[in-house]
Amino acid sequence: MIDILTISRDAERLGQLVRLIAACGNYRTTRVEGSPAQLLERGDTLGAFDVLIVDAPALADADPDAIAELCLRHKRLTCIMLTSDTSSDTLISAMRSGFRDVLNWPLEPAALRDALHRAAGQRASDFAHTTPILSFMSSRGGVGTSFIAANVAYAIATVDRKRVLLVDLNQQFADAAFLVTSATAPSTIQQMSAQIERMDVAFFDASVVHAAANFDILAGAGDPVKASEIRADRLEWILGVATPRYDFVVVDLGQTVNQLSMLALDRSDYIHVVLHASMPHLQAGRRLQEILGSLGYGPERMRLILNRDSREGAQARAALEKVLGMSPYHVIPDDPRAAADSVNQGLPVLETAPRSTLARSVRSLAAQIASRSADASVTPEKGESFITRLMGRRSAPAHTTFSGEQRHVAS
Repeated sequence: MIDILTISRDAERLGQLVRLIAACGNYRTTRVEGSPAQLLERGDTLGAFDVLIVDAPALADADPDAIAELCLRHKRLTCIMLTSDTSSDTLISAMRSGFRDVLNWPLEPAALRDALHRAAGQRASDFAHTTPILSFMSSRGGVGTSFIAANVAYAIATVDRKRVLLVDLNQQFADAAFLVTSATAPSTIQQMSAQIERMDVAFFDASVVHAAANFDILAGAGDPVKASEIRADRLEWILGVATPRYDFVVVDLGQTVNQLSMLALDRSDYIHVVLHASMPHLQAGRRLQEILGSLGYGPERMRLILNRDSREGAQARAALEKVLGMSPYHVIPDDPRAAADSVNQGLPVLETAPRSTLARSVRSLAAQIASRSADASVTPEKGESFITRLMGRRSAPAHTTFSGEQRHVAS
């Protein structure tokens, strides 16, 4: 997989371009509305991208001097220009500026596909690295989604020795960091979003919690009001520049389905739905499954995590496959003492109760995720982005929160 940055002054054209890229293959795309000259202000964060696609009516609109400077700073960045002016003079000047390809607009899908294949081939010859993104969410509160996401992320980092970023996008209370570290977050995702113009590698490193040697946490906003201030385009930029720096990115989404969570779901290789073995939870899980399916997230990308399993849930567990049409990807046994000790101390269960059944199950789940995600052949194809789906589904919910027996939808 290659990471693509697209930029245009025209938001509608930018949306069309993202849809065309999605149709070409399994690429991770980040959008910016503006001009290439603005990218010079974003420092060394452009090193996270393999391809820059510039949509410009004419060469002057593509800021050729800025492109030349960007190519000088980031020698492995492949620049592609989209323009309706493909005269020989434009082609020569564009190539001199640093563009590898100049494609005619309206864009031919085959031409774009060929250009991206060439860029992917160049990337593969330089460095092959893919960062799986794993989301955890639930349809009801209190099922342990944040606990599992945080502890699995910690286990992948410490046991499997992978560099892991935990992103807390739970827009209710965002307490994932408190479950695995006592360190105070220097910044939150909302604060980072508000200072996006300062974003460079040093600023990012100073903003995350360095919870362990290979384990960083991007803390959540802390409450729904602050979470509502996060702009989707800025979150997209943060995820776009952060992801390639890690071996795994784990996202705690909580219960909310809105533009922010959909942006993370779009980028996720797998969506882990956490639930309990009880009929109310199975019914709520079914509703979440239907909503995710209607938004384009197919069952091949969903994994069911059955948490707090006990003998009392045998009847519901037997009905799980019938209700949801899926078998559990992993079953975590009920171990209230180990869970309580971990939560009360604010430390990973692998530290507070390393020999407990809960810790063993978390280690097993982390190893299962790490080993399968490392195999690129099992990563499913992703569909269109959420902007594409929103344009095609005007009736899609703008904000959906699952709580108890009700599903609240607000525009």
